[in-house]
Amino acid sequence: MALSEIDRNVLERCLARKPRAWEDFVDRFLGLVLHVVNHSAKTKSIRLSEADRDDLCAEVFLTICNDSFAVLRHFRGQSSLATYLAVVARRVVIHEML
Repeated sequence: MALSEIDRNVLERCLARKPRAWEDFVDRFLGLVLHVVNHSAKTKSIRLSEADRDDLCAEVFLTICNDSFAVLRHFRGQSSLATYLAVVARRVVIHEML
């Protein structure tokens, strides 16, 4: 799936550090990150408290922010942004659960 215009816009705004860009990014992808956290825990038979779930989501978003949004700058557009972020989130979550 190609990069949607909405995703392209939010990605470009984040990388340019435009006002409210990060908030819009989080609003757009928080549901996806929560889904990845919940699904990853379920597949590993790990019960998460609400605090654990919040911490894992925060860790994913922190990883995305690290090094001036390096994760976003490395996105090549060979998949949808959501697919790319789901892979990133899953890797972060699994690493944190180990």
